[in-house]
Amino acid sequence: MSSSASSASPAAAEGVALDSEQRSAFDDLPDGVIVMTTSGTVELANSAFLALLGRDRQGVVGQPLEAIVAAEDMLQILGVKDMFATAARDSNVIFTTADGAPRALIVCTARSLDPDRIFLTARAAGAVQEELATTTRWAAAEQDRAAELAQARDALASNNDALRAAQHETQTAYSKLQEEVETRERLEKDLRLAQKLESIGQLAAGVAHEINTPMQYVGDNVAFLSRAFSKVLEHMEVARRAASGETAHSLDEAHALLESSRIQLKLEFLLKNVPKALQDSKEGIEHVSNIVRAMKSFAHADQDEKAAGDINRALADTLIVAQNEYKSVASVHTDFGELPPLLCFQGRLNQVFLNLIVNAAHAIGETKRADGLIRVVSRYDGVAVIVTIGDNGGGIPLKIQHQVFDPFFTTKPVGKGTGQGLSLARDIVATHGGTLSFESSPGEGTDFIVRLPLSGTA
Repeated sequence: MSSSASSASPAAAEGVALDSEQRSAFDDLPDGVIVMTTSGTVELANSAFLALLGRDRQGVVGQPLEAIVAAEDMLQILGVKDMFATAARDSNVIFTTADGAPRALIVCTARSLDPDRIFLTARAAGAVQEELATTTRWAAAEQDRAAELAQARDALASNNDALRAAQHETQTAYSKLQEEVETRERLEKDLRLAQKLESIGQLAAGVAHEINTPMQYVGDNVAFLSRAFSKVLEHMEVARRAASGETAHSLDEAHALLESSRIQLKLEFLLKNVPKALQDSKEGIEHVSNIVRAMKSFAHADQDEKAAGDINRALADTLIVAQNEYKSVASVHTDFGELPPLLCFQGRLNQVFLNLIVNAAHAIGETKRADGLIRVVSRYDGVAVIVTIGDNGGGIPLKIQHQVFDPFFTTKPVGKGTGQGLSLARDIVATHGGTLSFESSPGEGTDFIVRLPLSGTA
């Protein structure tokens, strides 16, 4: 942001008259940039700024900044001089697009060499913060650990045939095999945990973004409420001085002072927007609480024994956690039926649902279709709970459908997938006595069906 503003300064320092080369350099800046007078009149706007608002140059240049700012923004109360009296970093301003829709942007301002002009750079709101670098490093470490555990499982699998043969020879060999089986179970448990942590690490940036956006809006609302409260206190002081006779000697004079104060402080605007700001802040906090609750539910350590679980809640929590994976490529349609409690390992089933939802998002993303749709349906047929997770992506080619559940088989590029997701999901469903199957039509999409007996056993 700051580098964009400084790179624009030489081009515009001479005023608004730019030659063709300067104009081209100004328009090529990656961030949105405008040059305006200290009174708020826009003199220059580059292509990136116009694209952010979907406006043409005539609709911006020559206009006061307030003309392209939403009525509910603080700028409408404070004005350009008060809001940008000094250089500002990462302020949130709600602009309006050409069709009148609100468009929240993060802006920075700086004074030019000409004291009568201000540079303003803008970018889309909700960027991931620097602290996510720590989360990314943690995710990479967990991925390395998952790879090491996968190698250990491969080595263990290669020994199983020899151990089974030794079981028929002597009781000592049988005891040894039992010890190896217990070791394998521990490794598989560690592998499941590592893969869950890997999934959480991959989703951490998206979850942080989903939390950052409403919290940023809550912060803006709190700042607005603070300023609104100051305006109300100022009006109350005017009323107090008028009532005490300090500034008014008659009822008419007091009334005139209060009316003038009401208009000057825009109290009607405040009274209209303060409840909305409070409601929006409440909704933002509730949204963050839902994400945190879903994350805690998803990341909960596996219990040693099966317990009654709410499958619909597990599906809803997983959709919240995975939202950043699918929201840019598909919408989600849910159809949850009435389900009885299911005896299950809740944390393991969360992993199954997450793998299927993320796979559906990736399948749709590869087709780049604009009408991407993920369907999540739950039903109870009297014996088992049936969960269907489908997509309208490209489907699974017939020639590889028989390999879908093979360990380490994947069609994704290196670094995008390990090929263990569906294999692990089928193993987890099998521990519940259930089945994982799919129906796919190349070019039309795929439905994965999870069938889980109510008792948790076959």
